[in-house]
Amino acid sequence: MSTRSLADALSERLLDAFPADRAYTKTDWTADAMPAPLRHYLSHLLRHHHRRETRQLRRARTDWVDYDHPEMEDATHAFLDAAEQHLQVPRGQWTDTLRTAARRTTNYLVRPVPTLSAFVFEDAAGAVPVPQVQWRMRFFGPYAYLRNAVQASAEKQDRDAFSPDAFERVLRRVDERITADFEAGRWLDLLDPLFETARCATGRTQVPLSLLRTFFEEKNAAPLVERLTTHERTEDANAVSPDTLQRLLDTASTGDVSPNHTTEPRDVPDAPLDPDLHTSADGASDPSPNASSEAAPEATPMWKQFEQHAGQRRTETDASDDDAQPLWAQFQQSPSDKPVEPDTSSPTDAPSSSSDGRSPVSNPDDDLSALEQAVFGPSHTPKREVYVEALFDGDRDAYRDVLKRLRTTESWSDASQIISGDVFRPYQVNIYSDAAVHFTNAIEATFR
Repeated sequence: MSTRSLADALSERLLDAFPADRAYTKTDWTADAMPAPLRHYLSHLLRHHHRRETRQLRRARTDWVDYDHPEMEDATHAFLDAAEQHLQVPRGQWTDTLRTAARRTTNYLVRPVPTLSAFVFEDAAGAVPVPQVQWRMRFFGPYAYLRNAVQASAEKQDRDAFSPDAFERVLRRVDERITADFEAGRWLDLLDPLFETARCATGRTQVPLSLLRTFFEEKNAAPLVERLTTHERTEDANAVSPDTLQRLLDTASTGDVSPNHTTEPRDVPDAPLDPDLHTSADGASDPSPNASSEAAPEATPMWKQFEQHAGQRRTETDASDDDAQPLWAQFQQSPSDKPVEPDTSSPTDAPSSSSDGRSPVSNPDDDLSALEQAVFGPSHTPKREVYVEALFDGDRDAYRDVLKRLRTTESWSDASQIISGDVFRPYQVNIYSDAAVHFTNAIEATFR
């Protein structure tokens, strides 16, 4: 069975449970009726459309209304909050949306690296800004270590953007290294979303051996692929349950082919991301440079370093946890006010042709540069493309409008209210993201 066949079977069963005669919200997708990876994708798709709606509303503003008036700001926030509570997949788009979501999530569960690469760079002509990469990766819930690896690589290399080759190189190396010393129990935990998806698609908690072989081939786990192939030939089986797979994985790791042989998976404590983890020049993450190559077999395996990284890092879903130090506080304690060179791999900010009739003297980008210097100060080099994409959903006019307001603000207290009310809240910005941190710190520095 191919991933396409499994996804189509899943779609057909779900269309029986969720017929295309109405719109659907995330409250309709219960755990017992829809696999978690698919629910996660659809829920993030709703958030994605909420951001688009917000951007379109802001683009529709005109000077005939004083949108800066407190009453208008309150009304806008109330409207956006209400819109968030009533997001839905329209009735006329439900079937296509469900089929697309099923195919993408199923592909991701079996072949996560190529699926992510194709999805992130689907409409891109070149490099994609890091915030956009992270946002698109969040469509997929399982295998969080892949998202953590990309974030770690971006932070260590101070990347503004990823090219397709660099992105896939990071993912492939981490995907192989993290699972290099997995035992059966760890593999079963990783494969649990695929088994759940197969159960919802076929009614049986079994995954086709062809899909499992592809899954392990993607991670260069040749002994496991060989063990699955042998089982398929000798037992004339085309699918396995979790219990059967555990026996196969155990025998593959011990060399004992007895079908009754089982080995209890070792209980390895979870560990946070190693703070000494560094990133090599090709974009992949490696152990600490202080560790000798001779000691490599005893070094902490990659999966230990990355597996719990999501639980240690502040994200937009756990930002209310007061026990962890917020990212902005870490930046505030470090000398982060030095000028940052723009990433030449990201799209340039060159002005467009003069089709609008403007002369070169009144180039709007020149005006925007002067505005940025007034707001951020002469010692800070703003990452314009990153700010626009990550904080304003690509709306350069909104970015310009906020800078205009900040330029006339006389106190940091008022400026912080503008940032919160006109940027972070309406655009649902993760305030602990690098873009938000740099943006806030640079503006605060001009008042201090």
